Amino acid sequence: MDDVTTRTPEFQFYDFKVIEPATRAAQLGLVTLETDLTIEDELRFFFSHAAKGVQKGGLSLLHSRIPCDDEVTAENLQRMEGHFAASLALFPTGHQFDVIGYGCTSASLLIGEDRVRDLITAHIDVPHVTTPITAAKRALTHLGAKRIGYLAPYISEISQKMCADFDAAGFPVAAAATFGEGQDSVVGRISPASISAALDRLANSANGMLDAIFVSCTSLKCASIIESTEQTLGIPVISSNSALAWDMARLANVSVAGPGKGRLFQKD
Repeated sequence: MDDVTTRTPEFQFYDFKVIEPATRAAQLGLVTLETDLTIEDELRFFFSHAAKGVQKGGLSLLHSRIPCDDEVTAENLQRMEGHFAASLALFPTGHQFDVIGYGCTSASLLIGEDRVRDLITAHIDVPHVTTPITAAKRALTHLGAKRIGYLAPYISEISQKMCADFDAAGFPVAAAATFGEGQDSVVGRISPASISAALDRLANSANGMLDAIFVSCTSLKCASIIESTEQTLGIPVISSNSALAWDMARLANVSVAGPGKGRLFQKD
């Protein structure tokens, strides 16, 4: 066998250019729960078909997780307030975000939408912050909905507070239902078929009095059934993830309209 002589190659140095700000993708950040099994997949779906419009490069999404107990209680959700600084510190230092979303519907209510914004902007200089409940209210306004149906996996205490919040915002809840599940790891495994069946029952219980239905919780897997359920019920269906994705893209001036996502992504 011939002897093999190992030598260090002489590297050539090439010039390069960095992406210009005018052509970069919109920079989105997502703070999601340690226990969430769903939100990343669903946001990838809702962000598909991103148009290279105002932001010529489409969009880019970076994630950071935040500690959260698997048992969904008001106390555990509010405890997340103390973990924002550490979670936000895991984003690349000095990265310029256009929008940051916080991926928890219930905690956004319990901590407070304004407080969530303040917690994020205290650590990251970002022009826009949104949450699922903030986004849902904007989406309902966008669709012209008033009387809504409400479906959640949560325990009744949290669900009742959220229904009261929607009512105070001008969206009275005419019919409400819950799966009564208290563990996020279980919520993330509820089948889309079960969600679809629950939406049918909820709409039927309201006797045609609903303008839209909101499905609350970023862990619920709704993306695959939104369009078909809307066709069956004849009204818009908005989920925490669809609303959050729509609002984040809207705030970043990126169009993500496309098939299969529901009416929210069709209406200008």
